[in-house]
Amino acid sequence: MKLEKLSRGKFIKTSIIVLVAISIIGVIFINKSKAKYRVTQSIQIVNGTVNYKLADLNVLALYKQKNKGDTSDNNYESITDVPSGNYVVNTDKSYCTIPEITEQQKNIPMEYKDNGVYIKITKKGTKCYVYLDILSTAKDVVDRLGLKVNSTDEGCPAYEDAPSITKIEDTKSLLCRGIDDFGDTYYYRGKVTNNWVKLGNFYWRIIRFNGNGSIRLIYSGNGSPVETGDNALIGTSAYNNSIFNYNAKFVKYMADNMSNSTKNPKNSIIKQVIDDWYESKLKSFGSKLDGTAGFCNDADRQATTSFKPYDRIINRIPTLKCGTPKTNLFTTNDGTKGNQKLDYPIGLITVDEASFAGALWNSSNMGFYLDAGENIWTMSPYSANGSSYVGVFTVDFAGGLGNSNGSSVDTALGVRPVINLKADTQFTGQGTSTNPYVVI
Repeated sequence: MKLEKLSRGKFIKTSIIVLVAISIIGVIFINKSKAKYRVTQSIQIVNGTVNYKLADLNVLALYKQKNKGDTSDNNYESITDVPSGNYVVNTDKSYCTIPEITEQQKNIPMEYKDNGVYIKITKKGTKCYVYLDILSTAKDVVDRLGLKVNSTDEGCPAYEDAPSITKIEDTKSLLCRGIDDFGDTYYYRGKVTNNWVKLGNFYWRIIRFNGNGSIRLIYSGNGSPVETGDNALIGTSAYNNSIFNYNAKFVKYMADNMSNSTKNPKNSIIKQVIDDWYESKLKSFGSKLDGTAGFCNDADRQATTSFKPYDRIINRIPTLKCGTPKTNLFTTNDGTKGNQKLDYPIGLITVDEASFAGALWNSSNMGFYLDAGENIWTMSPYSANGSSYVGVFTVDFAGGLGNSNGSSVDTALGVRPVINLKADTQFTGQGTSTNPYVVI
């Protein structure tokens, strides 16, 4: 009997230990099972990170374009993982919903970058529907328009970053391949007749197809296509005001502590003129414009008094890349490159672009498509000696490049704005002055 009682006691003690162990294991298993529903995670957004619980944000639907360029609803397929490759958020289709607000929210910043989707959220319960388009390139747009690309044998400069351009082009009509900050770009050069675009009631000339697929245009008439004269401009303006102050900052399109502009002390005079024109004439077309390709105001110094554009142009080695993009490439805040400081997606041509188009340092060219018979501003700084001169490059009335004909920044010269159409822009027409590409 004593032995039997001892065995039963051991059995009871062992049973209790086993039950306690099973209970502990069970609690651990349950907690682990629930943990994935409780864990706070981070989502990277446009300008930082926020912590959120999985219930706070739901990307309810993610769609990927099947065929490039087709934005009809049936050309998107539902996907579960963000794809890798060249994509861009379709901001016209993508939207979010916010609790207690019935309207779809299309102004929440979204971006495809580094094979991920970045969404700026500010309210718990936000639910988003994201459409991803296959990113168009300059080559895609050129192919879509059925354009022939010319070779070096046919007269194009070498395909490289900064080719040597030693002569003007005033007779041939060329479409040449180059390199910009986004990849391959295709630019018009010479006596071009098939690069006319009509947007609303305004006429433009295509300068080039940017590497990101957007289409760079320069103003050329209101109501009818105009090649030369005052009607090829939106007006005249000083670039800036340097009287009694010849500081290098006055070559900048937009810089802190400028005291010239009546509306915005950070704007150059010419930027304010262009912005005012955009507000009154072009703002209604803003959804068709790309602000991410930007406009280059390369204000990096080359020497004590000159800037890098000067060195490139006098040595006849222009580039379509923008030096120090973080400070010199002026973009809107819906992209990843540049300084993202522009209020509106509008600017000016660069002296490098004018050179690729057919102009040359200290040479006239009245036969290429950019010659307006007027002195017009570019966006490229020339020099500043700190005591008597601050200058920005112009394309002069005879189609030449240089500092002649009044490129001191306080001189009133012609203004021809430049814009970029989105890569998926659709056209009718053939690109001639009588049958231009019409934006639809």
